[in-house]
Amino acid sequence: MTKLCIFCKKDSAGSRSVEHILPESLGNKEHTLPAGVVCDACNNYFASGIEQPVLESGYFVTARFNALIPNKREKMPLLPAMLLPVTRRGGELYAYRAEVTRGASGDFYMDAEPTAEGGIVSGEIRRLIIPASGAKPQPDIFARFVAKVAMECMALRMLENAPEQLPEFIDDKQIGSLAGYARYGKYGVLWPYSERRVYTTDRLFRENAEEYEVLHEWTFLHTDKGEMYFVMAILGIEYAMNLGGPDVEGYEAWLRENHDRSPLYDESWESPS
Repeated sequence: MTKLCIFCKKDSAGSRSVEHILPESLGNKEHTLPAGVVCDACNNYFASGIEQPVLESGYFVTARFNALIPNKREKMPLLPAMLLPVTRRGGELYAYRAEVTRGASGDFYMDAEPTAEGGIVSGEIRRLIIPASGAKPQPDIFARFVAKVAMECMALRMLENAPEQLPEFIDDKQIGSLAGYARYGKYGVLWPYSERRVYTTDRLFRENAEEYEVLHEWTFLHTDKGEMYFVMAILGIEYAMNLGGPDVEGYEAWLRENHDRSPLYDESWESPS
C-alpha cells in the first residue's frame, strides 16, 4: 500500500523525518508521528514556516524563559533586558542593554554591554528589567499552527486505535480542508480559534501525593450539536478549534452551558485563573 502524507497527500514512503506534534522547544519529546505520516517536505515546511515564527514570538520566548524550557539543543532562551538607572550621554538619556538567560536550575546569567561594567562593579547600576511578556505570534500563523497540531493529534489517535482507517482519514474532504489550511493557508483568511487562560503558568497539579507542572495537553470535544473541536493547553493557555469548519461559536456556547470548565478536565475541576 502506498504511504501518503496527511497534509499534501503525496507519496511519503521514502520520508525519514519523525514528526514532533508539538515542537521540542515547547518541552515535547514523546508525542511524535512515525516517519512518512508527515512527509519530509511538509515536516521541513512546518518547522521553518510555522513553528519557528511561533517559537520566536516575544510571547513564547518569554514563556519558555519563565518556565525553564530549553530548545532541542538544550539551550535556554535569551531575553533582552535593560539596566537601570539610566545615564545621561551627550545630553540624552541612555539605558544600558543586556541579554539574560537562565541555567537549568533557574539561575540568571547576564551578558551586558562592555561599557556597563564599571557601573555594575561600582553599584551605580542597581536594577535589571526583564520583559514580563512579549508580542503574540501573528494570528494567521498561529491558527495554522493549531490546525497542524490538531491534524497530527488526530493521526496519532488513529494510529493508536485504528491504523487501518488512516487512508480514509486522509481522503476525508472535511479533514482535507483543515489539512490544506495548515499546510498552505490562504491570504486574508483566518480559521478562528478560541483562546483563554485556564490555569496559571506555574500551576502545580497533584497526583498520588506528587506535584507536577503541565507544559501542554490536548483532547477532542464532541458536542451535542454534532461538532468536534480540538482543544489543547500550552503553559496554561487553552486553544480550541472547530475541526469541521472556520467557526468557534459552538465551542463558546458549550463553555456557557458548562460553566466555563475546560474539556481537558472533568466537571469537578475548577480553574484557578
